[in-house]
Amino acid sequence: MKNKFFLFLLPLLATAWLSSCHNDPNKTVIQGHITEYGTNAPIPGARVYLWCYSGEIFGPTGSSFIDSLVTDVSGAFHAEYLDRDLCGGVYLSAFKEGFFYISDIDIHTGLNDLEVVLDPEAWLKLVTIPDLGIWQSLGFGGSIRPHVVDSFEGTQEQLFAYPGARKIVLHWGPFANPEISYSDSIFLVPHDTTLYSIHY
Repeated sequence: MKNKFFLFLLPLLATAWLSSCHNDPNKTVIQGHITEYGTNAPIPGARVYLWCYSGEIFGPTGSSFIDSLVTDVSGAFHAEYLDRDLCGGVYLSAFKEGFFYISDIDIHTGLNDLEVVLDPEAWLKLVTIPDLGIWQSLGFGGSIRPHVVDSFEGTQEQLFAYPGARKIVLHWGPFANPEISYSDSIFLVPHDTTLYSIHY
């Protein structure tokens, strides 16, 4: 009877001993998908960067590079790290050509299941044509930086970069009389240039 009990108890003791000697270290799992704003389409080939934020109170700050990942055809990425190999201030950034860089995605220990959305690049080409002889200069505001164009400079073309698949608001009017104002809402086609012309 003693032998039977010992044979039953032996596997349990061995399992307990192995688990106490070979505890799995804590891991941080970083996974998720990267998609495009406006379409939710996956972005393959996007690069995900893992950083360690470092700094001292009243001292210099900076970031050191840890690792990088590349999304697969479905826009997915996955990596696992031992907690002891990571610092206390870990964060992600992501980028792909044709999209705006995104940074400061906070990471915590344990499982991080992330849905990262990248803004597609788009451009507004603003053309001002002084062919009507109405005003000497135009002032601009709204979503674009405030600025002025003068008729004596002739036709001018300006290019502004924005996140695409969104509308921006454009305000303009004669610079000499700010009481006169016009505005328009312009949809910016992602990965393309939207032309907007004003005759004055």
